Amino acid sequence: MAKDNSQIAMEDMQQTIYKELGYKSYPFPFTTPAYLEAYGALVGLNTPPAKTARVLELGATYGGNIISQAVFNPEATFVGIELSQDQVEKGNQIISDAKLDNVSLIQGNILNFEESMGTFDYIIAHGFYSWISDEMKDKLLNIISSHLADNGIAYVSYNTYPGWHTMEEVRQLMLFANRGQDKLTHKEKVLRGKTVGSLVGAQILNYDNLKERNSKFLGALRSVMQKDDYYVGHDHLEPHNDPCYFYQFNDHLKAHNLAYVCDADLTLSMVRTYDESIAAKLEQLAPNSQADQEQYLDFILDTTFRKSIICKASFANNINFAVANPAEVDTIPVRTIVNSFVFQILFDEEALEMFENELVRDTFQAIIKDGGTFNMIEALAILKAAHEAAHASDDELEPAVCSLYKAVVEHMVRGGIRFYKTFPVKEEYMEGLSYIPARFTNFVKAIVNGGSEYMYGANMFNDAIGDISEEDLLFMELLNKPKAKSTVIKKIKDALFSADQSQPTKHQNAMAEAFYNELTTRMEQLGFIRSKKTGSIS
Repeated sequence: MAKDNSQIAMEDMQQTIYKELGYKSYPFPFTTPAYLEAYGALVGLNTPPAKTARVLELGATYGGNIISQAVFNPEATFVGIELSQDQVEKGNQIISDAKLDNVSLIQGNILNFEESMGTFDYIIAHGFYSWISDEMKDKLLNIISSHLADNGIAYVSYNTYPGWHTMEEVRQLMLFANRGQDKLTHKEKVLRGKTVGSLVGAQILNYDNLKERNSKFLGALRSVMQKDDYYVGHDHLEPHNDPCYFYQFNDHLKAHNLAYVCDADLTLSMVRTYDESIAAKLEQLAPNSQADQEQYLDFILDTTFRKSIICKASFANNINFAVANPAEVDTIPVRTIVNSFVFQILFDEEALEMFENELVRDTFQAIIKDGGTFNMIEALAILKAAHEAAHASDDELEPAVCSLYKAVVEHMVRGGIRFYKTFPVKEEYMEGLSYIPARFTNFVKAIVNGGSEYMYGANMFNDAIGDISEEDLLFMELLNKPKAKSTVIKKIKDALFSADQSQPTKHQNAMAEAFYNELTTRMEQLGFIRSKKTGSIS
């Protein structure tokens, strides 16, 4: 398909913005196969195993979202398509430096997507849909419709109205401020836009009546002023930023034989778990229509951004939202779904007061003290032990069990509890048995030796880790195979103090041991530790 001059000019401008403003590619936890697999299972969809998935990302930039996933999922395969030749070259260099053979970046326009690419179990398009032309939007959904496995899941995020109407005012202000400023670089345009925005905001703040009347605009303006230059240039000065209402996106899906599953922010899809009153009103407004209820909720919440999980229309017949109804928590089908997950608690002990049931509170406290990871069999065993220790009556046990299930589901929805079918590997460090596989060390080395300019490191959940350092790399290289603690500490001392013997020996020993303790804990938390004893893939 030949490109017209306007399309070429738009692509050139996008590439110039990328180069001038700089950009670091983020990992996103909610785009991982394990995350999408779990969200599918939550509503009754049996999707391909995350562990061996074939994954496509459209608009992959430097690959920061899928390179880290490839590190932690060596049996899965990842392919990224990116328009920017510069970003693809730099991303592929990081892949080469990290010695990864299960991820690759391809330079190309999605309008020219090769049919020979085959099918994918999971397809990701984060921060892409709103920033491309209508023709490319159609092509994006066509790719998903044609290349997604029949039981696969795709993820598409986009800016949404009504919330983006206010943000659109900020965008138009910045575009107007740069009208006729063609000689300015994009970095200078961002600075000019921020400066003008600050001046306009300051004038509004001078008058109480204006401040009250324009409170939403001031909030949006303040938010933009605090963003990185790249974000401002990308969202507010690029030629395309085309928000839509959720119902419009849903209609677009239907036109391509695709169907909406739920949002990665479950508070937009499962209101009943945390607010029965709003849920009842939504049901009154749109009986038996999940999508329409979510559109009404967007009006209530003034939603600005959605992270939609979608599938083929033929697969959507299996979707079931029973787990979102607290009245069904005591049913076997819902408990079977909840029982199928492994969980990670993200809230701390200070938040336990929100649980009214004392047995539930004690259960979560015990789990947090033990590291925060659990399944329902373990949680129920803890709850029953707490019930016996309290000498509570038998009549109190089943209500406590029901309260526990409700609490788990509510905080799955609210984001306080992560849940997976395929839980990322996380092992405790064991002296003489644990080590750090070369794939993790090579990844960190690639980040430390220049890759950090273009992308963030990540942990096993694909959370961004911005402070990966040479100290991490030093320790990882020392622990390339199981070693005694004394051996590792001696090597740490040699590395830290070989050029400086001014510290007394006892101080060197204490500092080396503190370094050892801190780094073993950190490696556990990042998910880099493996053990010969467990037979984990190395």
